[in-house]
Amino acid sequence: MSTATPVKSEPARTDESRAAEPPRTASLDLPASPQSARAARCFATAALAEWRLSDLSDDVDVVISELITNALLHARADRRAAADAGIRLDLEYDGGTLICRVADGSALPPAPEQAVDTAESGRGLLLVDALSAAWGWSHEPSGKVVWASFDAR
Repeated sequence: MSTATPVKSEPARTDESRAAEPPRTASLDLPASPQSARAARCFATAALAEWRLSDLSDDVDVVISELITNALLHARADRRAAADAGIRLDLEYDGGTLICRVADGSALPPAPEQAVDTAESGRGLLLVDALSAAWGWSHEPSGKVVWASFDAR
């Protein structure tokens, strides 16, 4: 079962005043299941619409799908991660930059792969790199957080 932190609503603002907005945040706790990527995309699309950032939805949807899928796959591969560990999606918008963070219970670092032309997988972080302004990761006490940022000006 997913639990969501409601999106903070504020009156619509013009593009010129976006940088002066207070930060907006939204969070979603997800189970380690294949349905989580879809739930995360729907949640992010709703938050972006509320924040008047729908123009970023396509790229953010792809990036979130890749980060959630990687979290699911690699948390299973890391024997140190708890078998029932969930995933957390955090979105933060400060008026100029949107940051998407995905936390999971694995301490294994993300590593871009060089997939062969016929491979069905292995290109996720290359897509994240191509679609976001920047991405990275950090160790956390309970695993890691992988993040991607988008220019929202």
